[in-house]
Amino acid sequence: MANSIPTGKLSRGAVVGKTLLKIGVKQTSSFVKRSLGSSSKKEYLKEQTDKEIADIIFDSLGELKGVSVKIAQQIALSMPFLPPAYIEKISQSFHSIPPINKALVRKIIKSQLGGYPSDIFDTFEMNAFAGASLGQVHRASLDNTPLAVKVQYTGIKRSIETDMSLIQFSIKRFAKGKDVSHIITEITDRLYEEIDYEKEAKNCDFFHANLNIKKIVIPKVYHNLSTRSVITTSMIDGQNWDKYLASNPSQKEKNDYAQLIFDSFFHSLYILKKIHADPNPGNFIFMEDGQLGLIDFGCIKEISDEFLDAYNRLHLTLLEDKQDDKETIAHYLKLGMIDEDSEENMQHFYQEVIKPLDTLYAE
Repeated sequence: MANSIPTGKLSRGAVVGKTLLKIGVKQTSSFVKRSLGSSSKKEYLKEQTDKEIADIIFDSLGELKGVSVKIAQQIALSMPFLPPAYIEKISQSFHSIPPINKALVRKIIKSQLGGYPSDIFDTFEMNAFAGASLGQVHRASLDNTPLAVKVQYTGIKRSIETDMSLIQFSIKRFAKGKDVSHIITEITDRLYEEIDYEKEAKNCDFFHANLNIKKIVIPKVYHNLSTRSVITTSMIDGQNWDKYLASNPSQKEKNDYAQLIFDSFFHSLYILKKIHADPNPGNFIFMEDGQLGLIDFGCIKEISDEFLDAYNRLHLTLLEDKQDDKETIAHYLKLGMIDEDSEENMQHFYQEVIKPLDTLYAE
């Protein structure tokens, strides 16, 4: 197991290049085999190839970690037409990215908290029980209190700088001369906030104190055991998204949890004016007695009164079913969600967003 993630352009580029080469070999081999097989065998071979390529991609994400994982997660969430094997494997990155080695974990704890795990905690499980894009989580205990200790991957800040420079180059190529600096700035700012665990601790404190919804559980932060790169909270035990759905819950249970997620978002939006801006499946814990745990408060967006007013007016317009597309588009323009200078963009936005929303709200 590597001691740290690759951080420079050359080292991260080498991982990507190696991955693309492996994928190319698999695709070529599969093409040759399929060209000689029957229709049923061709389909079987395609499914097997998809699984093998998905494994290659997941291994690469485990090595890269950081922004690369977040991009892959967004692809999995927003492109349901991808082969099921790809979506299934990439979705594992929400909670099970391969961990860094135990010696490095001990070193990080020592540098951040002033002692090795055995010196600080009564118990500390060296094998992480969850790992995501920016850090991994370990079970621990102190004074008979179960704890979750999140340890940030070393070199993660450098990897953000590298990946964002590449992303900026890619976005500019597709932007056709448009100014995309505000997009790059927004993404970069949120990422740097996410690796500041002291800021995450304050965010968690805020929601723990203010998101007062029955059956929503927010962890408690132990500030004396937290730093900029390590954060310790109370343990929230339960099932992750995949395991919960695999348990075959009733439709009523799923509806109840969906209502809790809905309530938590809109209460945060309209009452607290702060939202959990990274609502990926790995941040929901399905607990006993119908409780829902919310974790990972590194990415929080504060909402201005001006934006909230425009957002509210948009909802009212859709709910009132006025069939006034110009008014609806005007709200999206005010929210900055489309470019008023592009007629092509406006037409695409109407077909892909407004018409489906009309249908949804009509139902």
